[in-house]
Order: sequence, then C-alpha cells, then structure tokens
Amino acid sequence: MSLSSAHACNENVVVRKLDNGLTVTLERLPYLRSATAGVWIRTGSANERKAQCGISHFLEHLFFKGTKSRTARQIIEDVESRGGHLNAFTSREYTCIYAKTLDDHIATAIEVLADVVKNSTFRDLEKERNVILEEIASVEDVPEDYAYDLLARQMWPDHALGRPISGYQDTVSNIIVDDVRAYYEGWYRPRNIFFSIAGNFDENAVVGQVCREFGDLTPRRSRKGSKSPEFSRGVMNVERPITQNHLCVGFPGPSATDPERYTYDVLCSALGGGSTSRLFQRIREDEGLAYAIYSCHSAYVKAGTFSVYAAVAPENFGKTAALSFEEIRRFREEPMTQEELNTTREHMKGSMLMALEGTFNRMSRMARSMMFHRRYVSVEEVLDALDGVTVKDIQKVAADLFRPERCAMVVLGPANPDGTQEVML
Repeated sequence: MSLSSAHACNENVVVRKLDNGLTVTLERLPYLRSATAGVWIRTGSANERKAQCGISHFLEHLFFKGTKSRTARQIIEDVESRGGHLNAFTSREYTCIYAKTLDDHIATAIEVLADVVKNSTFRDLEKERNVILEEIASVEDVPEDYAYDLLARQMWPDHALGRPISGYQDTVSNIIVDDVRAYYEGWYRPRNIFFSIAGNFDENAVVGQVCREFGDLTPRRSRKGSKSPEFSRGVMNVERPITQNHLCVGFPGPSATDPERYTYDVLCSALGGGSTSRLFQRIREDEGLAYAIYSCHSAYVKAGTFSVYAAVAPENFGKTAALSFEEIRRFREEPMTQEELNTTREHMKGSMLMALEGTFNRMSRMARSMMFHRRYVSVEEVLDALDGVTVKDIQKVAADLFRPERCAMVVLGPANPDGTQEVML
C-alpha cells in the first residue's frame, strides 16, 4: 500500500493519505516520552435510523469484547501492561478509539487499535447490552446530562441529532448482532477513517506500520450523512422529585465550518464561559443563586447549538431565569466594551493553548480538523480568527441569535413554585 505525498503543515503537523482513502495525521513532539494514537470514524448517533438509536455506541462497546486473536482481557492487558491506557467514546458525529502509551510501546498500541477496528468478533452482545442499558438508566440519574438530552430532543424532535447518543431502552434492547455488522460494514470504510498520532515517535516507522495495518481495507464509497435538522422552539417541563430545578436554554448555532463560529465562541465565553463571565458573576457571585451556571457552544457538520445551563433551588428558579435572560438581552441591546472583549479573548486563547500541552488534545484536534474541514486548521489560524472578532460582530450575532422564535427551553425538576414557564426574551 503506497501513500500520497506528505503534506506538511505549520506546527510540524504532517497529513498523509493511504491509497484506499484513509487519512493519517502526525505531529511529532520529540521532547516527550509518550504519544497518543487514535482511530477516528466519521459516524455517530446523528447517522442512525430511529429504530436503531444507540447502535454507534453499542458498536464501540463491542470493539472491546474480543477480536479474532485477542480476548477482551488481552486487548486491555496488551496496552496497560506496558504502562499505557486504552479507551473509546462515541459522539453524535464520530467514534474514537485511542491509546496513550510510552514512546517505547507505540507499535504495540497501533497494532492493538488496528486489531480492534478490523477484527472484532462482536461477541458477548447480550452481556454488553445489559451494561449499556444500565448506562442509559444512569444518565437519567444525572440531571445535568438528562436535561441536555431533553434539550436536544426539544430543539430537533424529528432528527437523529435530537436523540441520545447511548440510545433508548427499547431501541438498544432490540439491536441484534446482524444489525451491528451491517452498520459496521456501512460506515467503517477507509474514507471515513482517520488515524491520528501526537507525541514522541519515529515518523517513518509509524507511517509504515499504519500502511501495513490499515492498507488492506477495501476502498468503498462512503454512506451519506444525515440531512440538516429543522430547529423547533418551545418550552418543555419535566417534573422529577429531585432537589433542584435544572434549566437548559438553547438556540440554533452555526455549523462546524461556518466562518461565524468564532464570533459565537467569543460570545459564549463572555456570557458564561468562565469565572469572569457575565452569568457567573451575576448569578453566582452577585446574587448567590446557583453553584452551576454556564453557557456552551457545540458545532456539528450541519447544525449547532448555543446553550445556557443552571441548576438552582426551586424557590430561586424564577429569579435565576429572569436574570439569565436579562444578561442575554444585554448582548443584543448593548455593545460589550472593548476591554471585556479583550479579556474574554485572552481567556479563550489561554484555555486552548494550555489544553494543547497534552498529546490527547493535539491528536484529537488534528483528527477533528480533517473530519470537519478536510484540511488541518492550524492553531495560528484559530488565534487570528479570534483576534478578528469585533464588538460589532458580537452584537450583530447576538441580535440575530437571541430571539424568542429561536429559543427552546427545558426545565427539569420539581414544579417551580413561582410558575415561571415562559421564555423571557
């Protein structure tokens, strides 16, 4: 199996392609003694049929139950016995299986990753089904996680993005091994697979091994992803006998490739992204109403969300909601100061750059960049884009975003005594 010519990017990132379409990204950091390697597959819950909701996550679990040459224990043991760590996760749009290991054992880690992805026997399905059903039940016992699942359902009721990644009890209960194999065959194709590694390694040795391990995958046309979802506004109240009301407010945000995503990121950080953000200062510091209060911006291939979350005692719910919407309205009606913009921007830059001191985050960033943008988006490009955001940009986006017809809300918890149920924009 040959490779296309190497494409070197800034920051010592190298992008290669196998003949079968599999993408390889590498960033060598010779001053380290470890590396993190990951196999990313461009599919997740957003590509599932309703009747098979949760199958991407189910498949991720089954990868670790055994291959043609390894038992479940051997898969983990071959990495952990060498001081490494093996894990995986599923999101709405991708699945990742990764290993972090010392530089002396990178070859073993890559071989295990390839074995898991290519040679899984999908055994112990019934046993793992029960584990996943317990996982689904546990989500409903974590109000914050459950509130966000409910918000996704409220915002995108007729789209797979609105369904939980782990699936529902009834859909997971009905998945059979033939369903898993068909889903695997349909989505786990070379053009949907991205190998990424960051840390200390021999580039030629890694590239050669990736060619040997993955080069025999047959190139086939990839399935098409899901259509763009339609946003649905409205308020959902879900009563639960718990001690707090959990408020989730959502707005439709930009996609992962929308040029305005940087403006949304800055707005999100200024509103509720840290301890100096408006929501944190107003709700927690000034009023003492909540311990947890923040905003979040999530971007997908064809959609995005801008959300606000707060957990408060029922007697404080009405005031918290009113003050939160007051702070949201301020962005729409008053330009933020240049000083606040500069402070927010520096906070974001610091958070991003410090996160990139870890090999997992570097490895992940390269893979997601190739999946979403089909090219490596450098750190310098992101920093320049953040520097280009202006006060006028923030107010323009806020005026377009924060409107009643673009707002969805979920309230999870005991019936709030003041009866606050309406969106107050």
